[in-house]
Amino acid sequence: MEELQGILFFIALVSVIIAIISIRYTLSLRGYLEEFIYVSKRISNKEFNSRLNISAKGELGELAKNFNEMIKIMDSTIAEVEYNHLQMTSILKSISHGILAVDINGNIMLINEEAKRILKCDTNKSIEGNNINVVIKEEKILKEIILFKGSKKSKSLQLKTKDDVVYKVNLDPIYLQDFDNIIIGSIINIEDITEKVKLENMRSDFVANVSHELKTPLTSISGFVETLKLNENIDIQTRNRFLEIIESESDRLKRLIDDILLLSFIENNENMSYDNVSVYEVFKEVYDLTSYIAKSKNINLSYEFSDESIFVLSNRDYIKQIFLNLIDNAIKYTPDNKNVNVVVTLENNNIVIKVIDEGVGIPKEDIYRIFERFYRVDKARSRDVGGTGLGLAITKHIVKNIGGTINVNSQLGQGSEFIVTIPKKISFNKGNFFCFCAN
Repeated sequence: MEELQGILFFIALVSVIIAIISIRYTLSLRGYLEEFIYVSKRISNKEFNSRLNISAKGELGELAKNFNEMIKIMDSTIAEVEYNHLQMTSILKSISHGILAVDINGNIMLINEEAKRILKCDTNKSIEGNNINVVIKEEKILKEIILFKGSKKSKSLQLKTKDDVVYKVNLDPIYLQDFDNIIIGSIINIEDITEKVKLENMRSDFVANVSHELKTPLTSISGFVETLKLNENIDIQTRNRFLEIIESESDRLKRLIDDILLLSFIENNENMSYDNVSVYEVFKEVYDLTSYIAKSKNINLSYEFSDESIFVLSNRDYIKQIFLNLIDNAIKYTPDNKNVNVVVTLENNNIVIKVIDEGVGIPKEDIYRIFERFYRVDKARSRDVGGTGLGLAITKHIVKNIGGTINVNSQLGQGSEFIVTIPKKISFNKGNFFCFCAN
């Protein structure tokens, strides 16, 4: 009986021990599970610095180790993806062209700010992921993107919008990586070339105009020289008249070439010296040069200076050329016995030069074009007074180069007022050197 009791006691003791061990193991396992749940929740909240703090051995310890290593790899991979995305976004933002990528169904995968502006997208709404038909409001470009969808050949075109903006559009297919026959979308590069086209047209017009302007006096000179050579018996009076015409055309040709060279020099902004220039002193030089022309037409050339001690940081020849071109123009296009007045004032720290005449005036429809090269309101009259058609273009470029503006008010038959505004504080960029001046 005692042996049976001993066996039962031993069994009970073993059972208690097993139960205690089982309970402890269950509690440990439950703790580990709670740790797994806690860390996994933190990982789902993108807290990738979290790690399992489990000291278990065996298979459970191996699982914890592998789990921590997996979190580390995920953290590294996501950081790399985010960095690459940041790089790509920064590159896209810095590109001055519009960049747009769409998938094969026309949904936007990628777009930069310049493309949003060009395509007139509603920036208040989400754009990436939406279809181009919903997002893009610029119809001409939208039409080209739709037509190109699925194409395997790159396409380049130039188009002009309703706003008179000219765009160069390059469309290229996007192939699936390592597959040359599977297209997954298109990438569109849009460049605003309005100014480039405008400059090309201006250059073409300039060459055509220069050729025409040079040809006219050369043809006249050549014709009269040929006449003199073939007619030795021409009377002296006629010969002298022909020579006077040749001389006049030669002078006109020289003036034209000088103006073309000056305009080219100003546009190229070649190295110029800048000094504190006395505006009054420069004006007086021009006044002395032009006053005799005014007297020959009995024109009263007067002037007013609010302050004769005004200085400006500029090139002396630039300021002189402004006065000379505007005053000479005013005298040329003002009838005899009229007035030309020059007014120089200081307004809001700007130097304002006004040249006011009682001349023929400029038609309203021509005012916006008078600063174009070779543009003449009255071509016959301009040639009669010796104009090359470049004076106002030269003046405009000079004023622009010194940071100013030029405007004109005019009424046909009543006269014109040219207004040049030059900032008294001007900065000039000479390589890496900037200089500022205010008197």
